[in-house]
Amino acid sequence: MNRSAGLLALCALFFGLILAGQSNPPSPTAPTSASTPPAACLPTTTLDELIKAIDNAVSGPANQDRTCFRALFTPDARLIPIRIAADGKATPRILRVQDWIDAVAKRGSAAFYEHQIKVRTESWAHLAHLWSTYTTTDSPTGKQLDRGINSIQAIYDGTQWRVIEIVWQAETPAELVPEKYQP
Repeated sequence: MNRSAGLLALCALFFGLILAGQSNPPSPTAPTSASTPPAACLPTTTLDELIKAIDNAVSGPANQDRTCFRALFTPDARLIPIRIAADGKATPRILRVQDWIDAVAKRGSAAFYEHQIKVRTESWAHLAHLWSTYTTTDSPTGKQLDRGINSIQAIYDGTQWRVIEIVWQAETPAELVPEKYQP
C-alpha cells in the first residue's frame, strides 16, 4: 500500500465511526477547561458525536487546521496504518497524532473525505471499541479511492469520548473487505 493510500485509509478510519443506539457511561460531569475542545470543534459526549467530530476533523484539504483533530485524541494516542508489501507481509507504522498531521499536510491542498459504511461497537463503562468499514473519496460525494477496516479504541473521561488508538488496513486485491463487514 503506498503512502497516500495509507494516509487515506487513516482518514477513512475516522469516518468509519457511525454508531447506532450507543449508550454512554452514567452521569457525565461538566467538562473542564483542560479537556474541553475549542468552541468551534464538535462535541464528543456520545459515541455518535465522536464519529461526527472525527468525520468533520478529517475531511477536507490535507493541509487544513487540525486543532479539532488534535482535541479528539488522548495525549499519547497512536494512529497505526497496516502496510501490506508486495510479498504480502504486513507491517504496522506507528504514528503519534502530530506525525499523522505532518504526513497528511505534505499533500497540500488536495482533499479527501472518509465515509463509514458499516460500524460495530462494543462498549462498557468508560471503554469502547469501534470496528468500522470505511471508504475514502476525492470529494464529499465523489469517486471512491479506497476501502478498508478501522479498529478504534476510545475512552470516556467523564465528560467526553476521546480516541486512544486507531489501527487500520486498506483492502488490497488479495485481501478484500469480507462480505460480513459490508453494508
